[in-house]
Amino acid sequence: MKKIKLVLTVALIGLMGMSTAQSMKEKLAAKMASKMEKSSKSGGKYKTYDFTDASGISGTYFLNDQIIDRQNTAGFRYTKEKDGNIINNLYVELGGKGYGDRPNSMTFQLKEKYKTKYDFNYFYLTDKDCPNLANNQDEWLFVEISKDIYGFSQNGKVLCVASKDSANFSDYDTETAQVLYDQKMAKVNTEAMEKETAVWMKNAVYSKNVGKIVFAAEDWQLMKRGYENKPPMVNGKDFKTVLDMAGNMNYMAFFKFPPNEQFPGQEINIEFEMGGIKTNRTESRAKSASWQNMIKRIETKDFAYRQHSPKALRTYSQYNSQWIQDYAFMHLIYQNKDKFMMDEEYDLTVRMYSSRDGENGELIAEGVVKLKYTPKAHLAYAGDPDHPEKTSVFTFFEEFLDE
Repeated sequence: MKKIKLVLTVALIGLMGMSTAQSMKEKLAAKMASKMEKSSKSGGKYKTYDFTDASGISGTYFLNDQIIDRQNTAGFRYTKEKDGNIINNLYVELGGKGYGDRPNSMTFQLKEKYKTKYDFNYFYLTDKDCPNLANNQDEWLFVEISKDIYGFSQNGKVLCVASKDSANFSDYDTETAQVLYDQKMAKVNTEAMEKETAVWMKNAVYSKNVGKIVFAAEDWQLMKRGYENKPPMVNGKDFKTVLDMAGNMNYMAFFKFPPNEQFPGQEINIEFEMGGIKTNRTESRAKSASWQNMIKRIETKDFAYRQHSPKALRTYSQYNSQWIQDYAFMHLIYQNKDKFMMDEEYDLTVRMYSSRDGENGELIAEGVVKLKYTPKAHLAYAGDPDHPEKTSVFTFFEEFLDE
């Protein structure tokens, strides 16, 4: 993966002799220079900015991807003090022609707390003079990921890397910058999250189940509707260790930290396991357009609290007058269909992972429940001979697989 390229490069250089390592660096620099030359010939522009300041932040920064069309460099002008007052202002000139005769530019403010407590520069947008970046509601940042190297991000997603030395792009690509950005932001958020966690841990239901996935027949038995942001307002007595496959099956996770703060900019992947077979939502979505239509992408930004709105394995919606089911889960059940015996119970394990680019990251919650294959479930899943007009669950799913 690209995100481990930096680690591998450093390790490789460390194993080489000094002359060999230097030769490799020179080759990487030459490769980047060649790339930049090709970009320049294709219309990309490089401008040198005569900006300086005592901190060393100011200067010309190369961009590994253009922020404004045809501009391959940006100028940073950092001002710590003005008229005797500390302002910590960063003016970034992007070049090109913006409004009138003015170049495109953005103005940022240093978040002093992050510099003081965590020793990295975090500049957040306060103003811009840039028509091509018209969305004023978005969070635009320049975050220092290494010495003289910044990730430029929009709403937590790194769009490009800005570096004083273009040779750094061989180690710090956009994906690597995203990983480093996420690590820094997770560290920043930890302190505030720990304080809030202490409040939640006073709740017996939460403290007993943190990091776990719990199950119930009805969603309101898992959480009082509309109160995800509050410690549990249920007593947990309706949490089930066994669920009838014929009825509603719902689940919910309790997180140690809100996933959107602990894993900003990532996805949530949910994995289901039964009888030695595993399925998961991310891989299922990638099968085809039909699967993608049935399985919604879940992002960590959708999980803003230490619990989330209950999700259905399979449940009947009175509002829609139909069954709502997780197709990744249903695929698992379908693959186990020949194993089901009347009145037997089968362990289902559900796991939630942080995920990036289709690969699982950290396991953030896990739970096990037994699913009972009752006579009523058999009629629903395998078919009811007394009511052949009713499509069985397995037949319905087979029709979906044949699409």
